[in-house]
Amino acid sequence: MKPPCPGPQDLSVISGFVTPGSDLLPPHPLDASVTVAILDPTEADEPVRIVRTSDPFVVQVEWCICGPFAAVVEGCWALSVYMDDIDGVAPFHGLLRSATVDVESAPAPDTPDDSLGVTRCYDRRFDVPAGTVGAGVYSLVVVITLATGTCENPGPVVGDFLGYAQIPVLVFLQED
Repeated sequence: MKPPCPGPQDLSVISGFVTPGSDLLPPHPLDASVTVAILDPTEADEPVRIVRTSDPFVVQVEWCICGPFAAVVEGCWALSVYMDDIDGVAPFHGLLRSATVDVESAPAPDTPDDSLGVTRCYDRRFDVPAGTVGAGVYSLVVVITLATGTCENPGPVVGDFLGYAQIPVLVFLQED
């Protein structure tokens, strides 16, 4: 079957978020979602999949937790952004950026949503300077975990919290 021409632009992200109770039958006491986008700050933060190595770029991560137990979640979110070359020759691989975000930075609202209980949303912008990533074809993955304690004094990671979002193809071009 031939694809339509022109075809729709697809900037899909593969993502998931495991929380305590995810394996229970719905409705879950705690659910979550996450997404990631690559933005071009030289073009008013336009979402892109092709980046010039001579240009800066932004990794924008957004995630939410919701449900009756969202109000009692405490601790420190840890975000890690990884890139891996998928063409076998691109020069960058491994940890691109990381950060922590205090759970309390998105306080639980006083009034819960109708059926979801409480929703708390977070975002983190990673500004990456030009020249950080060399020319090639990459996959980008964001991993989010939750640690007990505070971001200043984190405790152990809570084993049942894992968020991930992947951009399967991201191309960096070097202009001659």
